[in-house]
Amino acid sequence: MSDTTRAGAGAPVNTNDDPAARLLHQGRNLAIQLCVLLKTARVHDVGNIAFQGPLTNFIETVAQMWTAEDDFKVLSVGDFLYVNQHRLRVDASSYPSYQYLNDEFRTRGLGGFAFEGKLTPPEVKKFVRLFLDVDVKAAEPFEEFVSALTKLSVENIVPLRAVAPMIGHVGSEEVRDSRKAAKRTFYRAIESARTVMLSARDRRPIDIRKAKRAVQGIVDLILDEEYSVIGLTALKNHDEYTFQHCVNVSILAIALGQRLGLSKKLLGDLGVAAILHDLGKAAVPSWVLNKAGRLTADEWKILNDHPIQGVKMIARMRGLNELALRAMIVSFQHHMNVDKSGYPHIEGCEEQCLFSRIVATVDCFDAMTAHRAYRRNAFTPYEALHMMITENVDKFDPLILKAFINTVGMYPAGTVVLLDTNEIAVVVEPSPHDIFRPKVKNVRDRARKPVHGAVLDLNTRDQESGAYVASIVSALNPEEYEINIVDALA
Repeated sequence: MSDTTRAGAGAPVNTNDDPAARLLHQGRNLAIQLCVLLKTARVHDVGNIAFQGPLTNFIETVAQMWTAEDDFKVLSVGDFLYVNQHRLRVDASSYPSYQYLNDEFRTRGLGGFAFEGKLTPPEVKKFVRLFLDVDVKAAEPFEEFVSALTKLSVENIVPLRAVAPMIGHVGSEEVRDSRKAAKRTFYRAIESARTVMLSARDRRPIDIRKAKRAVQGIVDLILDEEYSVIGLTALKNHDEYTFQHCVNVSILAIALGQRLGLSKKLLGDLGVAAILHDLGKAAVPSWVLNKAGRLTADEWKILNDHPIQGVKMIARMRGLNELALRAMIVSFQHHMNVDKSGYPHIEGCEEQCLFSRIVATVDCFDAMTAHRAYRRNAFTPYEALHMMITENVDKFDPLILKAFINTVGMYPAGTVVLLDTNEIAVVVEPSPHDIFRPKVKNVRDRARKPVHGAVLDLNTRDQESGAYVASIVSALNPEEYEINIVDALA
């Protein structure tokens, strides 16, 4: 990470004074518990003792939510889950559960459930049995399920019919599936990064194979030109910053490496080295990583030692090979800078290798765009890139920096832009053909009212006139227009 960024896990959000935040927190728990309940029932009968724990947790959460909200709904719309009108935020730990429920709901024609009262164990057991017994190949699985629930007097969990999501002009089923695959790969990679970092922190053996498997999925996406995975790097989750940053750096490094013409094998090695570049941060105390104020000289000394600590951790991995050696070099060199202004400072040390120059560039960019405890506001992606090519240009290899601009575009994913149609949009994906014409998603209409627009490729031309359907006029500050980048990109 750059000297302006110190990674660490964020503190949990206090939901006591915010009803909406409390509802989202409970909704997240409810979705995960429902997933566990259904998966447990596939293995054990609902009368088995193994089912009792998940059953109790689910009933208690529903009771808490029903007491606070009276009736409430859990809805599946597209690839997302909602509690009433609030969309549940996706993160690496919740993604598998949300995706499981969305898939299970979709095969049964379900749009979710309305909870109309507190639940009892017998009612939930009947509900689970009937849910799993639905013939998903039937002509009307939804109607079959509703009829079965009615016969057995399950009254407080009411099925809701599926609602088709709005689909825009780049929103075909094929595109939706490819983006779904990108999200799945992204969140799995974060889980792998978490496992590796926590193993290093706890001095347990580090399994580099997990990192290799996660990275290979990213390499395949980039080689297949599924650039929506680059857009996912703009989804900044404060609570998972340490792990997500490692994955973001890996994704951006692989994309940049592809632009430079590296082979598939080298892209894989580069991705693993990138995901391990900050492994040494596991040896830095959390009070240093998360300190809100300026670090003391002693604290900087501790932080600046993390490249060397990373080398030591990688060196302890079983079976040192060429890949591990590459990762050690990147860990050691990624803060040195091309002009030798960085650290660790060692007389006579050779210049950064190619992998280190790539990782140093993308590491700085991702770090600058993240919200951290010691920095009041993160830079927008556009601001970060602009600063890198103006104020900090001497720190980077100029050819690598130019290639990086060609990779992410002049308006990187997550940038809020004004279009010449007078609409406001969020950049969701770079264009491999034109750095000024990414794919965008409209979020404000001409009257500045919120909209959920379709994804628009700014390379698209009008069939009659041949003119571009829209162009970017300028980058905007999302806070001025109260635009939630996560909602636009998720």
